[in-house]
Amino acid sequence: MITNADIKKMKVVFATKKDLQSLATKEEIKSIEARMATKEDLKLLATKDELKTLNSKMDAGFVEIINFIGEVKEDIIKELNDFRNEVNEFKYEMRDINRKSQSTLDNHESRIVHLEYINK
Repeated sequence: MITNADIKKMKVVFATKKDLQSLATKEEIKSIEARMATKEDLKLLATKDELKTLNSKMDAGFVEIINFIGEVKEDIIKELNDFRNEVNEFKYEMRDINRKSQSTLDNHESRIVHLEYINK
């Protein structure tokens, strides 16, 4: 589960909408907001140095994400295994209940058949 601390950390590492808007003039922002931002839009908004800085921040961000996934991977796997075990337990309980119900139904059916036979 992603916590508020993780979100704050991601905001520091990744460029936000406000960061990108600070690179552009109001006219450029209006034209970009009218459609989805493309690579061409980003080229218009930033100089090569700014793009290099943005790329290095993004690279650092990907490294942070990979490290974060590595940190929580074992916890996620443990939770998934626990969930799988609980589902299997439930499945076995339901199987037992169904078997008992079926034997009860079979017993009732044989009694009904016997009673019908006797009453004829």
